[in-house]
Amino acid sequence: MIERRADVWLGLVLLAFCGVVGWWTLRIPSVGTGTAAGPSFVPWIMIAGIAVLSVAMMLRAVLRAQPAAEEGQGTSTRATLLRLAVFVVLLVAYAGLFVSVGYLTTTIVVFIAGMFVLGERNWLFLVVLPAVLTGAIYFVFTQFLGVWLP
Repeated sequence: MIERRADVWLGLVLLAFCGVVGWWTLRIPSVGTGTAAGPSFVPWIMIAGIAVLSVAMMLRAVLRAQPAAEEGQGTSTRATLLRLAVFVVLLVAYAGLFVSVGYLTTTIVVFIAGMFVLGERNWLFLVVLPAVLTGAIYFVFTQFLGVWLP
């Protein structure tokens, strides 16, 4: 029962996060990029994805017939909820610093910090993976899609 309640609360927090980030996304200046996508295209895709998955998580928690303890999954602990709260704060900070600091720096730092908060300790995954993925995404968006990233 505790996990079901935690899933609903976490879903509500994520929906609130989507609202704040959506409001910030509306403030992104609409500059001519030569593409139909524009600078707010990817943030809106991510906002929509997080919102849909949050609603799905809440529905699953509400509609589940058996409590998680009976299914053998265990319950959420305070440490897990604290790590998730820190992760959400990290993502909100990312959204606030993205434009002023820049895509590459902000994304790599938040990617590494997020993986560390969620429990990753292998240095190869913790440092190399975020740098490679962030660089690849930056290259694809700037070179192939013609989308400006700060």
